Amino acid sequence: MQHALKPVFLSCLFVLVSNFLVAQDQGLDTIALKAELSSMKTDSLINELRSMLDSAGRNQSFFSINISASNRLFSTKNNAFNSQQSNAGVTAILPSVSYIHKSGLGLSATGYVRGIDGTPSLYQMALSPSYDHIGKKSMYGISYTYYNKDEQLSTAVTPYDHEVYAYVQHRKSWLRPALALGWAEGQYQDVSTIPLRLNGNYFWIKDTSNVMLNDLSVSASISHSFSFSELFGKNDMLLIAPQLSLIGGMQSYSTVSRSTTIVGTRTREVELERIRKRYNVSKTDISSFTLQTAAFSTNISWYRKAFSISAGYFFAYYFNSSLSNRTAHIFNLSTGLTF
Repeated sequence: MQHALKPVFLSCLFVLVSNFLVAQDQGLDTIALKAELSSMKTDSLINELRSMLDSAGRNQSFFSINISASNRLFSTKNNAFNSQQSNAGVTAILPSVSYIHKSGLGLSATGYVRGIDGTPSLYQMALSPSYDHIGKKSMYGISYTYYNKDEQLSTAVTPYDHEVYAYVQHRKSWLRPALALGWAEGQYQDVSTIPLRLNGNYFWIKDTSNVMLNDLSVSASISHSFSFSELFGKNDMLLIAPQLSLIGGMQSYSTVSRSTTIVGTRTREVELERIRKRYNVSKTDISSFTLQTAAFSTNISWYRKAFSISAGYFFAYYFNSSLSNRTAHIFNLSTGLTF
């Protein structure tokens, strides 16, 4: 499946680039951009593009090509999940192609590329059908994402296989409240060397286990967007969208050992050690729903006709004092063409 997706993804890029060369003179009527970005569009440049309207005020269909540099490696949509990465110091290049129909239905494909063992590797892909509705009083949307991964690179890929993300936002007030719900599940393989003491002697056992995850997030937020037109020319616009959020969630996991069984209190310690390699979890039970995080995020986007540049930053602070790292920093830099 992984090898089949790569040529399809590259073919889509070629077709879209070819179409753009024909359509680039038309550009995009940025005068018709809505002078705002909603808080729910912070996590995805594709969602931002849903706010673009034609000069007659009708939603329009469009293709887009984007390329990003980001350390959000768990989820394409939900930074509440990305902030739980145990290692946020890894950056990947994320090329993507998308088609958004004027009805609100959309489909996008995102690749994840970074150096692994000194060689650039397309190690993961995300396929996301979606639906978004933008009205005068509210906007809402839902998306499903399937992650196709190179299983031989289990330490590099997202632990998720399937993800659902939904949001709703009230748009009539100056400060706009919103609610987002995310769910993801998946599994990955972990190999550990475990010390055991028997009859006063230490033994080292190489243990291979499957780690299975279920993750739920609920985010309540408020935001306001600021717009500035004609900064560098007649047809450009700058949009800035700061947001404050409270995030609750529930994480559950289990491990199934393939080569050895460890009993007693050591079992829990080994499970925590396995999941902490990838996931920022506490020493206590994480299977109950709790208020977990306060977050600040901002997204800055500049548009000129068919061209766009976007920069996003997400900062999370965990209330749980038993976490080894109580803060998380997620960034995203994107550039795109829309036609």
